[in-house]
Amino acid sequence: MISGNKRFKKLSIVMLAALFVGFYGFAFLGSDTGSFAADDQATTNSEKPVQAEETKPESKPETKEVDNETCLGCHNPDILKMSKDELVDQVNVKDKPVPPRAKPSFVFGELNLFIDEKKYGEGVHKDLTCVSCHKDITDIPHDQRLALVDCKECHEDSVESIQASAHGKKAGVKAPPCIGCHNVHYGQAQSTYDSEFKSRVCLDCHTAYGMNNAQQHKSLQQANMHMKLGCLLCHQGDKPGVHNIPPAKANTASCEQCHNKNSILSKTKQEPKDFLSLITDVHFINKDLFDSYSYVLGAHRSPALDFILIILVIGTLALPIFHGGLRILTRKKGPHHASAEKIYLHPLFERIWHWFQALCIVMLIITGIMIHWPEIFPGWFDWSVSVHNWFGWAAVISWGAWFLYAIFSGRISHYFPKKGEIPGGLIKQAKFYGYGIFKHEPHPYAPSEDNKFNPLQKIAYLKFQLILLPLLLISGLIYMYPETFSGVIGFVGGLWVIATIHLVLGALFAAFVIAHLYLATTGETVSENFKAMVSGYGTKEDHGDHTKKV
Repeated sequence: MISGNKRFKKLSIVMLAALFVGFYGFAFLGSDTGSFAADDQATTNSEKPVQAEETKPESKPETKEVDNETCLGCHNPDILKMSKDELVDQVNVKDKPVPPRAKPSFVFGELNLFIDEKKYGEGVHKDLTCVSCHKDITDIPHDQRLALVDCKECHEDSVESIQASAHGKKAGVKAPPCIGCHNVHYGQAQSTYDSEFKSRVCLDCHTAYGMNNAQQHKSLQQANMHMKLGCLLCHQGDKPGVHNIPPAKANTASCEQCHNKNSILSKTKQEPKDFLSLITDVHFINKDLFDSYSYVLGAHRSPALDFILIILVIGTLALPIFHGGLRILTRKKGPHHASAEKIYLHPLFERIWHWFQALCIVMLIITGIMIHWPEIFPGWFDWSVSVHNWFGWAAVISWGAWFLYAIFSGRISHYFPKKGEIPGGLIKQAKFYGYGIFKHEPHPYAPSEDNKFNPLQKIAYLKFQLILLPLLLISGLIYMYPETFSGVIGFVGGLWVIATIHLVLGALFAAFVIAHLYLATTGETVSENFKAMVSGYGTKEDHGDHTKKV
């Protein structure tokens, strides 16, 4: 638009020209009225160019210096209320308006045309001007389509590392841009991103890009609990940080890195202790880890309790070593003449169940040891947990099948002492094991078809099969599914209580297996009871006292 000063100058020139023409016209034509008409016409004609000049298009305003104040003059809250047409009017459009770029599937921070000056001033980019990143803006208004910001100019190392990671070039078109995860205009420090990533970014972003988080982690034990701890605990590369996450199934942390004595979750390194200090330590190792995460399988154990349970199990070996050694020293010379008459002691179902349950218990003990002391068996933790859980469920099914069979067949009666067997029968059987067996006295309670266990066997099997084994299996199921049984866990005082109960019961069963295997050799011959559990038939022995009341 033409300024007032310029118009005044042009109007002055026109008036001077009119006076000049009028003066010479008057001198030439005289002072009649026609001269005034000519003067008026001349004046009118002389003003026409001025009027025409005034209707010319307005000139483009001078280019303003582009600074943050200039940018924020447009990128204020009002811009969010504008229509697409109004927005186009604010920029330079070349051939025709172009549609806006599609937003990424997931955006962590705010991404719109309004820039909050206060929040921007609190971010990590507060000392940068807008054109520091948007370099193609040289004047205002700027072009409609701006070039994408190249973060690599300032963050070269970060961009190169993420391009080599699971989120870079290997992800192809699905690779999220920097603005997918970074709140670029209001970016905060790395520590802020670390805490926020743990809570939502990884899982929400994967969902937005069509990845099924549950399916991806279906092989992980208690996936929901693990994912609450943060993805970066397992998905970490050679260097820390989200930019270095390796491709799927490559270089991910092993289970043992968390589930062992030297857990990476613990901030305190386990210092070596002398033997006496170790076995008298009643507290959990990795106490700081326990306070932060509660009980962590394989990383928490009480050395004192472990020592007591180890002594318990090893102590059971005294039976085959000392008691068995005395049997060898006092064994009869010459051939043994066993009865040729056989009785049917173990039906087919009982034999199948017996060996299957024995397999389950042995595998549970072996894998349980590997889980409890994972650093002794490097590389086996994940396998041992899977196998332990599988055989745990197999033992549950086995016990349930046995219980139903024993109830409906009536053979549950074999496990309950008969009248007179408590306490007299227990004492008589104990005397036999402690003294009579070395003198080759006959068994006081020879097995029969309707009463195949002696009083000590009945008490032992009743305790282990009907009380301790169900407790072992129940504690194992709670241990296996802590989220499902969170109410029970809270009621008893925490997962560590369930874990301790399960550990103690497991040690008792390990001791029971040793004792059971040895006592099975105390028949008329060493192999008699084993053969009977294979064929179902045992040797009939008539020692009189077995059917009499004690």
